[in-house]
Amino acid sequence: MARPILLFDLDGVCCNLMKKWLAVYNRDYHDNLRPEDITSWDWETFVKPECGKRIYHYLNRPGFFADLEPIEGCVESLGRLAAICELVVVTASPRQAAGDKIAWVRRHLPMVPKGNIVITHRKDLVRGDFMFDDAPKNLRNHPAIRILMDYPYNRHFHDCYRVHSWAEAEQLIHSLVARQQGRSRHPSAQWAMQPDHGDASGGDSSTV
Repeated sequence: MARPILLFDLDGVCCNLMKKWLAVYNRDYHDNLRPEDITSWDWETFVKPECGKRIYHYLNRPGFFADLEPIEGCVESLGRLAAICELVVVTASPRQAAGDKIAWVRRHLPMVPKGNIVITHRKDLVRGDFMFDDAPKNLRNHPAIRILMDYPYNRHFHDCYRVHSWAEAEQLIHSLVARQQGRSRHPSAQWAMQPDHGDASGGDSSTV
């Protein structure tokens, strides 16, 4: 039986983009913005007016993504999940940052096969059984089982499994794989496309 495919994002899921982004902004604009202050994707509304949309210019700097720190538990959890899932990185990227992101995966995530890195802004077109991201826009129309890494900026989205760490994500994926392997003994078994106990229009569908 083929292993299920785990699609996962880099920024905010595997590497700590926010930590560096806030550090360089706070240094350059003499501010003290914190992760918990960012409650939507519109960063320009949280930074100083003199910065505004220039906050996004940092992402176009050569090498900006090259030295991001791995998020706690990411490397260890993916090392274990590689035994039960096909691992595929799916990340959006400024064109000039693609090389840095590929190098980051090579350096920190050697368990990801060389051909399993997809750079695209249309993540919904990439086939997989699980999709793990921090951006609701990447999960909303994805046909896979949706897993969201919790942040203040994505708490408006509920049609997913919400996790707060890689430890929780690993536990959830193990339980879902075990559940689906049990169902696969029956000819009609299919992967669940969304949390089968969740309410897509309302409450949090998290199981962990």
